[in-house]
Amino acid sequence: MSAHRRHPPRPPGTSRSPAKTKKVLEASLRQTALLGHEEIGTDHLLLALLDDPASTGAQILTDLAPLSISEMREHLRRELAQQPTPGPAHRIPIRLGNDEYTRAHAAARTAGQTLETWIHDRITDALDTEQPE
Repeated sequence: MSAHRRHPPRPPGTSRSPAKTKKVLEASLRQTALLGHEEIGTDHLLLALLDDPASTGAQILTDLAPLSISEMREHLRRELAQQPTPGPAHRIPIRLGNDEYTRAHAAARTAGQTLETWIHDRITDALDTEQPE
């Protein structure tokens, strides 16, 4: 028996580096927030991939598309700018103590959401489960 463990082969298209994957996801989250969108979409992920021209994703895209990276970025930004942003009818300021803020922020991060989205979801969940009198 060999002293070295053999790892099963990775499925095609999976990353060798969780750090690189995390970097792309964080960049797509930034793009999403900057554009005022609530969810990360395919366009946001593509824009994040194109942020690093040396990445495998960017190289594959440039090999397949007859556009330069800057042209692809500009096209995606135009498309994303046309998507409607949510316009809440009412904004309610909520004051949280330091401990409450820290706990809520950690819970939102664990859920992969912004704090505002996480709080909104908790409120609407409570409304949905409220029993009529």
